[in-house]
Amino acid sequence: MVSILWSQSGETQIESTLEEDVGLSTVYEVEIANNREDLRYSGLFRMIIRLENDFGISINPQNFPVIAINFDTRIAPGLHTQIELLSTMAKILELRGFEKENLFFVTYRLETSLIKDFENGLQGYRIITSKSENYYHPEWFHESPMPSSIGDLAELLIKYPNDFETRKEMERKSNLPACLFLGDTYWINLATAKDDYYIGIDGAVTNATLNACGNTQRFRKDNTMGPAAASEILAIPELWDKHLFSLIDLSEIQIAGGPTFNSEFVRHQSFLLLSKNPVFLDYHAMHRICKLRRMAGLLDKNPDNFKLFTYAKELGLGDVSESRILKLPD
Repeated sequence: MVSILWSQSGETQIESTLEEDVGLSTVYEVEIANNREDLRYSGLFRMIIRLENDFGISINPQNFPVIAINFDTRIAPGLHTQIELLSTMAKILELRGFEKENLFFVTYRLETSLIKDFENGLQGYRIITSKSENYYHPEWFHESPMPSSIGDLAELLIKYPNDFETRKEMERKSNLPACLFLGDTYWINLATAKDDYYIGIDGAVTNATLNACGNTQRFRKDNTMGPAAASEILAIPELWDKHLFSLIDLSEIQIAGGPTFNSEFVRHQSFLLLSKNPVFLDYHAMHRICKLRRMAGLLDKNPDNFKLFTYAKELGLGDVSESRILKLPD
């Protein structure tokens, strides 16, 4: 069994009764030949089994009563977590005894043009967005003195048109996606990998932090405050402790032009990457992006030069230099 504890000093301490903490530093990889859905299902199934064995856990309703599946739609419809992958994840959990009422899907914003597609692909499941009443909780937020962006200021003005003091107070706060971790809820993070000029990679970490919280556009174009805020939010004990695993689907990757969508730079690889640690997952996914950039003759990037991984280490979220890829056999 593995437990992650938050000490008074603010550092994460990891305790394990495993003989070797093989899972703590591992990013699991499986290849999905021809992106076949049947192989995607079996590959994801094998990854989860291996994660459970390495961590001494069993993902079932007795241990984890409610599971929220957080997915990426930030630059949809251009690139987003595939509906087929979401459906596959739900089927795997159903086979483990989860009922539809104990599973739900979460994303910050779902474009009108995509709502029907996702509802049809995830029939019978709740899809919660930031417009839903239970997405946020007033007591859960990340606070920063950095001024709000024009877009977020406009949203605050619409929400509190006659309350200047509340607007000033809310300008400092980024509300958390509390639906991921309150009560008996645990969460799974299904992300994509996209080049990000400021943060390095828009992947698993940002999918659960900057892309999932309110009033975070102020951080998106700052190569210091952006990764700092993402790391700080991820390090919030309640969010971190309730995280089961993160997965990045590499069937569509954007290797340049981020943080906005640019179809010219979308590439395809038939791999899934999964890890208990989203920081390690992003690090290795970014290496994939960098390799594809070199192949395309684009400016080379070194993941070790980006502050996201430095700040994550300082906050006790893991040292990427100690992480490794483990390729699972077919």
